[in-house]
Amino acid sequence: MKRVLAVVVALLCAFFSVGVASALACPPPPRMDGATGARALFSAQPDISALSDGDPFYYTAILHPRPTTTHSKIPHLPFYTGFMQTNDTYRFLTVAEQVFNLVGEGKHGLWRVQENGMVREYLRKGATGLPAGADLADPGNLATLERDYAAFLPDEGAGGYKDPFEPLNAQGMRNFVDLPITHARYGGRYKDHEPIDLPHWYCTMSIENFPEAAKAAGFAFAQPGANKVGPLGRRAGLDIKENYTNVLRLEPYPDARAWVNVGDETDVHWKAIDVRRTNAEFYLYERPFFNMPYLFLTAVFDDRHSGDFRYVRPDGPYYEGLRGRRPKTTVTLTPRFSLERGGSSQVTGTRLYGVHHPDRPAAYGDKGGGACPQKGGDWDGYPDTKGGAGWPTQYEEVTPLCDGVLVDLKFFANLDGRPWNDETKYLANAGAGQRSVTYNVQEGTYGRFTDPYFTERGVENPHAAHIGPKETLRYRSVQPPVGYVKPGE
Repeated sequence: MKRVLAVVVALLCAFFSVGVASALACPPPPRMDGATGARALFSAQPDISALSDGDPFYYTAILHPRPTTTHSKIPHLPFYTGFMQTNDTYRFLTVAEQVFNLVGEGKHGLWRVQENGMVREYLRKGATGLPAGADLADPGNLATLERDYAAFLPDEGAGGYKDPFEPLNAQGMRNFVDLPITHARYGGRYKDHEPIDLPHWYCTMSIENFPEAAKAAGFAFAQPGANKVGPLGRRAGLDIKENYTNVLRLEPYPDARAWVNVGDETDVHWKAIDVRRTNAEFYLYERPFFNMPYLFLTAVFDDRHSGDFRYVRPDGPYYEGLRGRRPKTTVTLTPRFSLERGGSSQVTGTRLYGVHHPDRPAAYGDKGGGACPQKGGDWDGYPDTKGGAGWPTQYEEVTPLCDGVLVDLKFFANLDGRPWNDETKYLANAGAGQRSVTYNVQEGTYGRFTDPYFTERGVENPHAAHIGPKETLRYRSVQPPVGYVKPGE
């Protein structure tokens, strides 16, 4: 009992010792000094062990011996909870019965970015690398690329990131290389990949390493339903593992919406997007940002009729590798969205970092900015005006349209990959593993009326029956019980 009380107290302390502030847009400036930005959390030093390192089966802790299944032999499933934040705005994650939930603020601002079909790999610390003039397509350089460069250098922290304006190191060797996804470096994994012709609209959900959400998110990413990317997500490049290390497709709650600004830059008016006519997919993903892992949320859209969202730059090794396929090669600067109440509208972004950021310089000093970067590409030194809206693998010409699209942070995902409306899921014979199940019951005749209203009239209960001592149910099917994968296995 003491253990259970300790867990409950820890949960209450963790959840109520932090306040939920205003919603915010994307993304937070990196904290190159290694600070996380969770000032209140780390100054107060609450016990958050129940969120990070606690027992995911704590709910059986008071039972001895501790059961691992229900009476019908259905395995118990772990429960995780956690939170993540940027700029003192908090989002909450839970995993229960293999259902992942993410709930945060409504009408959260998004930025548009689009992958260019490339992967940027950085020179490893202490490695030699390739000289400036080296032909990256030369098979003779493949071994050096594989040995000396990587898209993510987890052991090097923020130091693994290289400034895009410093392409060479002091020895004249490449600090980074940009390779198309069809390069031999990737072993043919993407040789038949559909053209990456859609943008996605993203925002940062966490600080670096997302410490208070790591257990919940790590568990979710390890499950069978994770890292399954839909058709729109593939066309946005979300399945390129070198860029997106983990991906979880989400479904919005019935009352959650994505919203588009149908006003202008100063007279704003967001209306709900009709996702039946403007197709949409939503994802939580993990990606290195300045070579540090963060969590992001993103939406991918494609209008069924206009083709406004589609684009591939007609230049470079990725385009040349499309082998005669003919993607749309002009950017639609302000694509049209279908609206729930009829009609459609072009999106208009704001000139701001985010509509919930009235004074970023006061909060972040000379790193605060507050203006929309107005172009795609590497974030680099924002608010230096050369900085872009995201990563170096993204087109500059696909502009962010900051907060032109908002989304309600109210999502779920079935981590086993199967919906609950499957009539064969969660049947009680799953634990027995067979279609016929025999039940032991206390024998007797059940259901005889004793109310004088019936006995005086000689009325008998048509459902009265002699039951037991054994009763057998024959199910139409048998499926394994819902299970889970332990992270790392």
